[in-house]
Amino acid sequence: MLQQVVDQLLTVVDEAIFRIGYEGLSVAAVDPANVGMVDVEVEPGAFESVGDGMFPIGLNLQRLDDYIGSASGDDPVTFTYRPETRSIEIDHTNVEVEMSGIDPKTIRDEPDIPDIDHSVEFTADAGVITDAVENAELVSDHVKFESMVDEEALAVRGHGDTDEIQTVLGADELPNATFDADAVGMYSLPYLVGGSTSGSKYAGILKPLKSGTELRVEFSEEMPVKIYYDFADDLGHVMMMLAPRIQRK
Repeated sequence: MLQQVVDQLLTVVDEAIFRIGYEGLSVAAVDPANVGMVDVEVEPGAFESVGDGMFPIGLNLQRLDDYIGSASGDDPVTFTYRPETRSIEIDHTNVEVEMSGIDPKTIRDEPDIPDIDHSVEFTADAGVITDAVENAELVSDHVKFESMVDEEALAVRGHGDTDEIQTVLGADELPNATFDADAVGMYSLPYLVGGSTSGSKYAGILKPLKSGTELRVEFSEEMPVKIYYDFADDLGHVMMMLAPRIQRK
């Protein structure tokens, strides 16, 4: 479960502020360019036990990934916060690590999540969305999501200098869809599937997701796209947001 949190965060940043304790775990981070954002919450029920306090600590995600990477899926990972040294102890299998934390004041502030009333909302398998977006990557560095109300379908388009490609997703691929308006949102492919300006483990926010993961996607005309999914038996929740590329009129 913790590995999934780290994997998703590493798509946009290399360090983040973790808030851990009796309320579970929460992390929100935005990349330096203010284009990609990830917000993760894990309910306390996902953990075998939680402490009485609630503390913030900055962590280097690359190092954390190295320290927990050798734990098997069945191995519990224990975090113990040491406020006197601003560090955490990590225990799993036969491994014990004392990892220095980072003063949260030296890390970029956690982003505010905007409340947006989107005109398009649908659910789809992560593999279906990733395949459609990667098709667009064949010809372009950006992708357009275009809702078609009359057809009750979504077109995922890539426009290059000479070539164009589109993948049309209908009712079979989008089991739950609400199209209140025809809308076009254009987004950066490097941030979706090809690597962002920070975060280095995965190339794009969709890359850690496996087929079978249900995504809920929301967007509107020239507005940020929001992508949601759950994990850890629906006790973990992720929201990813990507700013639009504004089209020249």
